[in-house]
Formats: sequence, C-alpha cells, structure tokens
Amino acid sequence: MDKSDIILSINGINKSFPGVKALSDASMEVRKGTVHGVVGENGAGKSTLMKILSGIHTKDSGTIVFDGETIEHTTPIQSIRRGLSIIYQEFNLVNTLTVGENIFLGRFKEMKGLRNSHKEARKLLDSIGSTIDTHSLVSDLSAAEKQMVEITKALSFDSKLIIMDEPSSSLTADELKRLFVIIDDLRKKGVTMIYISHKLDEIFQLCDIVTVMRDGFIVDTKLINDLTRNDMIAMMIGREIENEWPERPRCAGETLMEVQNIRTRKLKDISFELKKGEILGFVGLVGAGRTEIVRAIYGADRAKDLKIMINDKLLKIRKPADGKRSGIGLLPEDRKLEGLVLSFSVKDNITMSSLNNIAKFGFVNTSLENDIADRQIKALSIKTPTPHTKTKTLSGGNQQKCIMGRWLELNPDILILDEPTRGIDVGTKYEIYLLMKEIVENGGSIIIISSELPEVLAMSNRVLTICEGRITGEFNPEETSAHDIMDAAIGGGD
Repeated sequence: MDKSDIILSINGINKSFPGVKALSDASMEVRKGTVHGVVGENGAGKSTLMKILSGIHTKDSGTIVFDGETIEHTTPIQSIRRGLSIIYQEFNLVNTLTVGENIFLGRFKEMKGLRNSHKEARKLLDSIGSTIDTHSLVSDLSAAEKQMVEITKALSFDSKLIIMDEPSSSLTADELKRLFVIIDDLRKKGVTMIYISHKLDEIFQLCDIVTVMRDGFIVDTKLINDLTRNDMIAMMIGREIENEWPERPRCAGETLMEVQNIRTRKLKDISFELKKGEILGFVGLVGAGRTEIVRAIYGADRAKDLKIMINDKLLKIRKPADGKRSGIGLLPEDRKLEGLVLSFSVKDNITMSSLNNIAKFGFVNTSLENDIADRQIKALSIKTPTPHTKTKTLSGGNQQKCIMGRWLELNPDILILDEPTRGIDVGTKYEIYLLMKEIVENGGSIIIISSELPEVLAMSNRVLTICEGRITGEFNPEETSAHDIMDAAIGGGD
C-alpha cells in the first residue's frame, strides 16, 4: 500500500487505567477516502482508542501519525482543528442553543458574527441535503436531526477524518438510510470515516475495511469482502458460535398475567395476556407506543381504566414500587438515564432493589450486600476491576448486566426487557439471550421490546404488533414471515 494513501497510522498504542489494561500494543492504518469499520465486544478497547485519537485520553506509549504529522500530545480542540472529529453516541450539543449556534459554538468572532454563522451553517447543511432550520433549538430536534448537526459541525472544521461511534443506535430505518447516503456522499468527496458499530449488517453494507478488536488487542484488519459474518464474530469473541441466537425456549404454559384497557393520550385500549414461561415480543416502529405499554404495566406511567391481573388476582399498580411488589421487573430503554446511577458503584447498582430484604432497623447488612454483588458479578461475568468500581467506567454491555443482576437477585415473575441489547456486542447479546432462556425455563415470563426485528422473532414464542398506540396483530413467529409481521406493525394489516 502506498504510504501517501494513509491518513492515520497507529503503532504500538498502550493504555492502562487502575486495574485495567485497556489497550495492548494496538496498531492499525486507515486509508484516505474509505469508511473504516471498527468492531469488537464491549470493553474491547474501541472507545478508548478513539478517545486517545481525539485527545480525551493520553496514551501511555506508542505513536500516532495523522495526515503526515506525528501527534505526541493533543487536546480535543487541537484534534478538531487538525481535521479529526469524533461524533459520540451521546451527542455533544447544547440543547438550549440553536442549530447555527451549535455548529459554530466558540467561533462567532471568527465567523464575523451570529448572522454569518447561520449563513455558513445553512450552506453546510445544504451540502449534506439537510433542511433543518439553523434557528431551531437543538432541544426540539429528533435524534436523526441531531446526528446531522453533529456531522455538519465536523464539516465546519474541514474535517479530513470523522469518527462515528454507534451512530445508528437511536435512528429509525428511514433515518439510517439517510445517514448511509450522507456517509457515501462524504466518502465520494474524499472524507475518511471510522465507523464503530455493534450492528454487523451495517458494517458489511457500509464499510470498505474493518478492524476487529478483542480485550484491548487489535486482532486483524481486513477488506470487508475478505470476511464472512461468522469469521468476524469468531474474531470478536474468540470462539465460534453456530448461531447468533440460542434455540427458542418452548415452555409457555397457562396464563400468568392479563392486561386490560390501557388508555393514555397515546395508547388506545391495549389488552393482552402473558403466559407463564413465555417470551412475548412487542414489534413496532419507534414511537408506536411499545415503551408506553410496559411503563404503564410497571407503574412508571399512569393509565386510565387499566386492569392488571396476575394469577387471577386483581392488582393496583400505580407506581414502580407497586410493580416491583407485584413481581414485575423492568429493564428500561435508556439504561444510563433510567436504569443506573452511574456515579454509584457496581455493587450499589446491583443491590439497590434488594436493600429492603437485607436491612434491619434502618441498617443495611453490608455482608449480605457484598454477597449479592459478588454473586451477580460472578453469575453474569460482569467485567469490573472490583465491586466498588463506579458503574460509569464500565462498557455498555457490563452496565446492562448490572441491571439484569439487580432483577435476577429478586427473581421476579415477570421481567420486562426494553431494548435489552441496544449498543451491545454480539458476544454479550448471546449471553443475554441465554439468560432469557434460563429465566423462562425456570418458570419466569418475559416481555421483550426491540428495534431489531430478527432478535424478537428469534427469541419470542408470540409476537404482538403495535402501531399508533394500538395492537394490530398477534403472530406465531415460527409460522409467519417477517414481512407480514412488519406489515402489521406499520398499519398495513388494518
């Protein structure tokens, strides 16, 4: 390969945090004008490497050469001004400012005033085919529109290399198609991109080259056409798996829960049954009402006329504490906002729902608390230096396991999983699928919501389709095509 074609060269990068070797002798090269995929399990070192490139972390050793310049020490703003930008999964935007103000934040003097900033922002947005009003507040934008603003902000620095970290995690299928068009247009204009994703379909569809990471090491870098999906998975997790999903559990029995007449502004007379030992899948577009249904059942949202019967007993569930006492657990859609206290330790996050069981006269039995944390860390193979490590330092998959461990300790009759594998690698996904299988085989029941249709169809015994706040169909996923199920989910079955 001609070295003049290389925009980024990384050689022998090492990085350690207290108790963790995050990167070990990591080396890779990125060719100009390509979309270079980076894949690996949570904790493989992907984000650490990108944060070193962008100046958030400092490398312990090794060399970085970007666009012909050796980079020893850098800061985020220096990296951006060199032409290297990163778009994080959690957007780095100021919600109370307008689109134009966000794009040129801190550079109004350089841009000769706010009016000219909006004018130049309009040109940049037009260049990627976006019609977003530069005077709109960022707080009023959708996830896809915020993504466009982040890309435009990167382009405003004349970026030569843009790193995208899980860019599709909050996008609908149509929004994702638009993002792919924009990425392809940027590639044609000579902009290089590093694309990090757990969704292997996206990697194969979009990328020219892919680097696979595992446990802080770079396993290999290959042309995408030289890899199969199974090859990539084997390199990521260090072992072969015959299927991405375990065998579907078949232990559904009699009716466990009856839900009648959920009515809210969004939901229209939702009624259904859940059987003991069943995995019940909800399929629908983003905004269809899937999450609102399970939040009402758990008591997180109020609903008119709602009746819930579990084992033929009518229950009053008006708040989450009622749901928990009734044997219902909820793993929420946004684990960082609603599921975890990120500044708390792993131990505290796992045990917080069990405190009533291990406290006496207002004092917590710390020995029992430690036992619970140790038991779940071991059972779920949570990768953490110690139980006292702050949860915010863990990878997304290990954070999700903390919430799973919290509920598994309580052994609820019904576990609701809302987007349980979002932003999680294929190896950890498989572990969660095995946990789901184990839960229902031991007599529990599960409701799963997922934007990944293959996941719901592979794991569910029965599927309900939700469209515009209504249930539009009930299907056996083994006897119905994915096309027919999605047709009902978008209202075509009405």
